[in-house]
Amino acid sequence: MARPSSPDGDAAVAKPPANHDGAEAVGFGVSDAMRRTDPINAVDPTPAEATLRATPAPGSWWWRRLLRMLFALPNFITLFVLLIAWQFASKIWLPRIDPQMAVLMPAPSTIAVTAAGMIASGELFHHLMASLKREAVAFLFASTAIPLGIMMGWWRVVYDQVNPIMEILRPIPPLAWIPLSILWFGIGDQQNEFIIFLGIFFPILVNTIVGVKNIDPILVRAARSLGASERRLLTRIVFIGALPQIITGVRIGLGVGWMALVAAELVGANSGLGFVINDARSMLRTDIIIVGMLAIGLIGLLIDAVILALGRRLLPWSLALRK
Repeated sequence: MARPSSPDGDAAVAKPPANHDGAEAVGFGVSDAMRRTDPINAVDPTPAEATLRATPAPGSWWWRRLLRMLFALPNFITLFVLLIAWQFASKIWLPRIDPQMAVLMPAPSTIAVTAAGMIASGELFHHLMASLKREAVAFLFASTAIPLGIMMGWWRVVYDQVNPIMEILRPIPPLAWIPLSILWFGIGDQQNEFIIFLGIFFPILVNTIVGVKNIDPILVRAARSLGASERRLLTRIVFIGALPQIITGVRIGLGVGWMALVAAELVGANSGLGFVINDARSMLRTDIIIVGMLAIGLIGLLIDAVILALGRRLLPWSLALRK
């Protein structure tokens, strides 16, 4: 029996069904439907299709950032209310009841003008760099607490010999060392760096010891059963396992060192944020004092955020740093 013919001949039999969903109009052809229904016989996407799918919508990243910022605004309502109340008290209420107190309590607008002037003149940047340099130098010396903490946490004999000395020195506040440090090093960078070193060293040491002691013994036994040497065990298991706790110690130590730095600069420095605050006190410039205090707080917050971000980036497996 003869097969019925069509105007297009045999080509009509092989012609695929029309795509009534309009997928081809937006760049997805029959091959996309075949990949969804028949993954075995799926074909690779064309370069045009791959480019269309990989290219994000224009401005989508900035739009997401803007939405996150808008959603975070309610968290600052209390701060805005406090600033408005402060402005009202300094400009309207205090001048009426106590003009002298109004001079000693500058308004936020006055502080903002003073901060802008110090930034424009470079004065604030100069003193900020002096303080950050002392903090960085002290941190380099205080980093010796990491290998010492690993040895104290890993070898009992080292812990027994060193721990009594550390437990006697650790409770002494860094500020109590200021008179001796001035006699030993004089007034200058070395004296300030010594005080900062004391503030950073002990938090790193204690957290390193705790991190080493909390290493899972199963990991240690597994490494030894696989033939790991003592050096590889310390570098690949103990050190990496204790890193989250070490980073926590660094965060705490840098914060304590930053506070100790300002206290040391108040009495033994001719530059730095602490010096700015003490110098402004002698001139009754409370606006400069508050600018220095705000700079200390913001830089401390920035240092902590940077350390935390680095920890999350370098140790994505740490649950403690991800919280």
